[in-house]
Amino acid sequence: MAALDAGARRHPSSIHSCFAFLLFVAILFLFSALRHSFSPEGLSGVQPFASTRNVAGGGLCNYTSGKWIRDQSSVIPRYDSSCKEIFKGWNCISSGKSNARDLSQWRWLPSGCDLLPLDPVYFLRRFRNKSIGFVGDSLNRNMFVSLVCMLRRVHVGDVRKWRPAGADRGFTFLRNNLTVAYHRTNLLARYGSWSASPNGVALESLGFKQGYRVDVDVPEHTWAEAPLFHDIIIFNTGHWWWSPSKFDPIRSPMLFFEKGMPVLPPLPPDVGIDITLKHMISYIETRMKSNGIKFFLTQSPRHFEGGDWNQGGSCRRVQPLAAEESSFRLHGHA
Repeated sequence: MAALDAGARRHPSSIHSCFAFLLFVAILFLFSALRHSFSPEGLSGVQPFASTRNVAGGGLCNYTSGKWIRDQSSVIPRYDSSCKEIFKGWNCISSGKSNARDLSQWRWLPSGCDLLPLDPVYFLRRFRNKSIGFVGDSLNRNMFVSLVCMLRRVHVGDVRKWRPAGADRGFTFLRNNLTVAYHRTNLLARYGSWSASPNGVALESLGFKQGYRVDVDVPEHTWAEAPLFHDIIIFNTGHWWWSPSKFDPIRSPMLFFEKGMPVLPPLPPDVGIDITLKHMISYIETRMKSNGIKFFLTQSPRHFEGGDWNQGGSCRRVQPLAAEESSFRLHGHA
């Protein structure tokens, strides 16, 4: 299980951007860790789908530590703007982003090794008869889209589009019987509007009139069946917990409930997310298959500069953040 980054989860951030193609690297992080998890029976002579090369004197390979490098030798696109799963607003090439094609030449170089490009043909064979579920907000949706677009580019055969286990969308690559699905959820936990009741006491006596009820121990219905269905789950949450346009701390605050009762005294979002994650991780652990694999994906840095997505902000970056810039922004100084 990936460790939760305390600095990353305690900063307000927006959820919309045109960075789907860069999330290819994040997919490599997740599935490179599975290289020894499944026996590649019948796959002798096939190159690994995300192989690594040791770097002289580099020591052990650490996928979470490294740097972005520009690799102009990458001439074959992983997928292009014609992939129908890419949202129009996130399709940087078709939307005319000036450096959209150049961005695809950047790749992640882990500490201690070289991470080679994903081989979608081998990936389809390696994960034959498996199901992969992305559970979370738009960050996970972009990862889902990136993976599906890469697989569809090389897949030969029919693809079934459906909604397994209540997913927002999903695809089964029938020749390999590999299912990839996305379950939309903002907080992981169930939430909905809350209004003061004439018979209410606990929250009403503290002056609360309206807000959002967040049941920290109840998963949202959109993914409640996902752990029982998928062999691999990648789940995330974070950006929505500090979304003032939705959860205004004064006019529509988050009000946390546990076992059906309000948590008193009321909690701030940074404490609420910790409690929610403990419950959601436990929920996944107790319901997933014994050989199932789980990943928690931490937040990305803030997507916009010069304002939020609806306040004049834009994706101005033409190259990745440096290490010191990323640390600075993750701790709320964007």
